[in-house]
Amino acid sequence: MKMILDTDSRDLPEEEKPAFVEEAYFSGARVGEAIDWCITRQTRELHCEVEGKLTSTGKEVKFKGRVLKVKKGVLTRRIAIYVEEDLRRQRAGELDKVLTVGGESSSQDDVAATQITVQNYLKRNMADDLYYDGRDLQQAVKDLEKMKSQEVECTVWGRRGSDKTLIMIKGSIVGATTKPSPILPEGTLEVRVAPEEEVGDPKIYMVAQPQLLIGPSYNPNLTVLANKVYIMPFAWKQAPEYRDVLAARNLTVAIKSGKKLIENVSFSMREGEMLAIIGESGAGKSTTVKALIGDIPSTGVARIAGIDSRQTQKVRHFFGYCPQDLSYMYETFTPLENIIAFGKQYDIPEWQLIQRGKTLLRDFGVLEKGNSATRELSGGQQRRVSIAIALAHKPKVLLMDEPTSGLDPDNRNELWSYLSYINQEYGTSIIVITHYPVEAEFCDKVAVFMRGKSLVAFGSPASLKESMPSRGFAVGIVLEEVDPRARRTLETVKGVRFVLQRGELLKIFTDEPLEVVAERCVIALKDQDIAVKIVKTKSVADMVDYYVAITRGLIQGTIEK
Repeated sequence: MKMILDTDSRDLPEEEKPAFVEEAYFSGARVGEAIDWCITRQTRELHCEVEGKLTSTGKEVKFKGRVLKVKKGVLTRRIAIYVEEDLRRQRAGELDKVLTVGGESSSQDDVAATQITVQNYLKRNMADDLYYDGRDLQQAVKDLEKMKSQEVECTVWGRRGSDKTLIMIKGSIVGATTKPSPILPEGTLEVRVAPEEEVGDPKIYMVAQPQLLIGPSYNPNLTVLANKVYIMPFAWKQAPEYRDVLAARNLTVAIKSGKKLIENVSFSMREGEMLAIIGESGAGKSTTVKALIGDIPSTGVARIAGIDSRQTQKVRHFFGYCPQDLSYMYETFTPLENIIAFGKQYDIPEWQLIQRGKTLLRDFGVLEKGNSATRELSGGQQRRVSIAIALAHKPKVLLMDEPTSGLDPDNRNELWSYLSYINQEYGTSIIVITHYPVEAEFCDKVAVFMRGKSLVAFGSPASLKESMPSRGFAVGIVLEEVDPRARRTLETVKGVRFVLQRGELLKIFTDEPLEVVAERCVIALKDQDIAVKIVKTKSVADMVDYYVAITRGLIQGTIEK
């Protein structure tokens, strides 16, 4: 086993590569060890690259995908993989979307592997889809009874009951039962399959376990003896394919009088990124977020997970929203009761909300408060509970309106550490509206808003700071004590563009060599009898410097495409 940095993920676009990945290689003869490796990491999102032969044709195959399930028994050693990319140079037909992989001598699986590379991206497995071998239909029925989902999609690979011809069907489950059989109870699924053309009625197929002694008691032409069953419990909320998890283009919000609250706002963020929206009160920060989630009318483009935000009933499943005001929570309910109450609006069964809620409360450090009324929690704990509520339905994007408002610096830093953990552990993209420019340093991207101008700058913190004079470096001078004359004196020094002051610290920005300007500044202060304590010829600008400079009109903002 080895730990690597950004290698063997070369097939991913540069911006989608994981920052860190744990990887292990196994030969086909060691498939049992590969399964053990996966079992010890079963809560993680695991991926796999496989080379081997299709047992049905003997053809060479190479593909990569996500690990759905591993099984290790006395006679069965198998990895079920959801295929994400076919890596064959010469393709001879399409691969099944789900393939089972066994050792190099396997004849019972889709692929006899010669080599297997498994990868752990160090993120929690957030997938809801499920895989069952054909003989596990009884367990599938038990799991479906707990889900009570509105629509469950199902793909089945097996043999037709009438002539044992290989068949694949895809449709929605309309029934799931167990019934007695000669040996053990067995599960059956009823799957509605729509016709390929728009005419005709859908067919109802009966999916049954492979039977040993008697044939199925249903129409054999509409019966499938299952080999593989792939179930998507929440198919009704699947997102289309998308490039940016959130995108705004020429987004404009106007009131009845015609006044525009925001105008032509354009920015986007990739999946897994964190975005800070900063700006003064009335600059349009909250208006932008409300337009992005379809809460207020707007023109232009606003999409979350590829879905138009105006499709409010559909898009709501893909974002979580934390308002600034915490009074929306039921103060007499416990944190877990709040999660259940709000989570039910997303049609998630209570047992699953309890399971997710406990995990979230543990991750946010408030599980020990699970039996306390929410009103008994501190402000910081209530804020963390509100975030857990917003995450209970596994949104792609979490939007937060000034979550650190009213918190002391220690609690602000603690909350940001939790947000960073959720971003990395769950892979959730996060947008935070904040009054504190320094908090933008925690994020991958920053959007700066100004009153009357809407969006004036957008990009990574590093790129925005590098757009300042001398690529974000300045002369730093610390005075012995605050002197109101110092800033005015330094602004008159030759070569100085502008000066930013915070107490005894002054940062002098210039396009000329920093050493030269530093010497001039020290001389100028000495001439005014202003005592200097420290001089740095290469002081680094932070996001507070950038924000002050852009809001005072000292620099022009840039908007990254």
